Amino acid sequence: MAAAGADEPLLAELRALVRLAADLEAPYVRVFPGGGDLPGAAADAHAVRRLRTAAPFAERHGVRILLETHDSHRTGAAAARVLDRVAHPGAGALWDVLHTWLGGEKPAESWRALAAHLGYVQVKDVASARELTPLGLGAGVLPLAEAVAAVPRDGWLCWEYEKRWYPGAADLTGRLARGREHLESLVARSSRGRAPPARRRGGSGTGTDERTSRSK
Repeated sequence: MAAAGADEPLLAELRALVRLAADLEAPYVRVFPGGGDLPGAAADAHAVRRLRTAAPFAERHGVRILLETHDSHRTGAAAARVLDRVAHPGAGALWDVLHTWLGGEKPAESWRALAAHLGYVQVKDVASARELTPLGLGAGVLPLAEAVAAVPRDGWLCWEYEKRWYPGAADLTGRLARGREHLESLVARSSRGRAPPARRRGGSGTGTDERTSRSK
């Protein structure tokens, strides 16, 4: 969204993805910032302009375009800088806990920045900032408990396991059940003593396999 170059090729691809998502009844299309080495103001301007153009199209198709906290806009503050200016319900945020942590942002800070825009939260675990091979949830150093505690009880959590990019990682199949159990324990722990959440913009529900929700 924030890369240098012409808008239309990128927007044409994005419209095709939105149509596919609508056909599949998928509520979101994930996009990366990709601003590279552009100055922050220029990268922001590209992303704002393109998302403002694409968001109404996505909304008409019942889909939200979610800008992930990643690469040039790694923190919640950086993603919110764009989304606050877009200010359209067809565009939102995907909070990747790894990247906000790598950006030096605490989960509570990420949540405050992204709360008005959040689609869902993407969790994972790694050994360190230099060793990003995926681990089972709870086996690494990411502040997952704090991130889960920051999310409203009706919010979605999605476990991203990037074995495709790290062939040496263990197979996901043997870790799914334990990962779900770990997420459910974090959700239960953070939900104790909380009042029922106010309704907010975005989806909710009960997850299976790699997802879990606070709503049930």
